[in-house]
Amino acid sequence: MRLNQETNKQGRYLWRPISRIAPTPSGYLHAGNAINFIITYLFTRSQNGFLHLRIDDYDLVRYKDEYVLNIFDVLEFLRLDYDAGARNLAEFRSKFSSAFRSEIYKQAVKNLKDTYFCSCSKHTPNAYKNGIYTGICRDKNLPFISGQTALKIKCELNLGDFVLFRKDGFVAYNFASVVDDELLGVNFIVRGADLFECSQAQKFLANKLNYKFQNCEILHHELLKKDGIKLSKSQKAPPINLKESPQIYYKMVAKMLGLNPKSSQNLNTLLEEFKEQKSQLLAKFC
Repeated sequence: MRLNQETNKQGRYLWRPISRIAPTPSGYLHAGNAINFIITYLFTRSQNGFLHLRIDDYDLVRYKDEYVLNIFDVLEFLRLDYDAGARNLAEFRSKFSSAFRSEIYKQAVKNLKDTYFCSCSKHTPNAYKNGIYTGICRDKNLPFISGQTALKIKCELNLGDFVLFRKDGFVAYNFASVVDDELLGVNFIVRGADLFECSQAQKFLANKLNYKFQNCEILHHELLKKDGIKLSKSQKAPPINLKESPQIYYKMVAKMLGLNPKSSQNLNTLLEEFKEQKSQLLAKFC
């Protein structure tokens, strides 16, 4: 793992992580989001890295300004600082929304081969086998028809072919995310274990685009679950209570990572404990 290998003669790290906290404004943030933000912060700050805030407003159907405001409120609540990105709703809407990068996505997709338009849905007969698209539209040479066809890319991995631009004409998450990460120079990401396939898809795209992101270090942490089901916005996970103490979430991280419980008194003590145990902590991630 690069996090432990690249040092100079003085034992200092030559590799500097460039990471991002990248929430989606599609609902109020929950404990699982807080855990991910804190772990990303700890890894990045423990190595004097650079941390972006990137708000991924790709899903316009579920987007609400109040969810963007909640992101800023939660980061302030958790005491997590970052080096670049919007500082408030007005700045996000005027400078940082993915809408400003729509032409970049359109130009990037021109550099991809093996793409095609697809009219299938989850309910199309024989379109999916064990959840993986069978590619029945690959050779149909369908045109783009708004609301009817999506742009997909052929993928021989166990992911199956996946969407680059949705039927509504808007960019899909995996494609937008890898383009945005390349633009920011991201070389290190911490994600939940449920996003392992997303990581595979994005590395696949980065390789096809000859992006530096194909060398990005990606760690996946265990998920917070309730009654065996992961916490998520779609499952109506309870939002973070901003009237509570952030120490609740520092304790969750300390417990998940096996750190000294006393280190969760505040973010600074948690960071110091993390720095001391960093090399051992890597075994807890996949």
